[in-house]
Amino acid sequence: MTAMIERQTAKKSASERANHRLLAISGALGGAVGLVLAMTALGGHRRGDNLGDAMLNGPLPVWLAIVLALLWGVVMPIISWRWERVVDEHEREAYRDGAVAGFYALSIGGPVWWVLARADLVRQIDPLALYALVLVATGVTWLWRKYR
Repeated sequence: MTAMIERQTAKKSASERANHRLLAISGALGGAVGLVLAMTALGGHRRGDNLGDAMLNGPLPVWLAIVLALLWGVVMPIISWRWERVVDEHEREAYRDGAVAGFYALSIGGPVWWVLARADLVRQIDPLALYALVLVATGVTWLWRKYR
């Protein structure tokens, strides 16, 4: 078993290992952020309160908001920039196509939702739902382009 793992590791290029390392760091960072947000929401959660609403819209301590803003606004762009520099052309194209799909989801989905909400046909725009729409469109397109 160890020999098989060593052979697989030996076959990977330095850029592929860096790619996987950066994706693992991003995943670990996202997991840590999610865990801290969940713990914060659960810490202030009272029985009968909507836990989902508390996790998504509940108040945050100032220190945590600053740390999260720095992680999202500084650390994630650095990881993304570094990742962009180590991926191959195929992955870069998949990433680009995913980004375009996410942009279309936002630039088409946002105004459609806004217009329908103005006519009271749907609820008001939820920024987190719109963000999730962009991430899903980006991720699905990236996966489809990368693995098809």
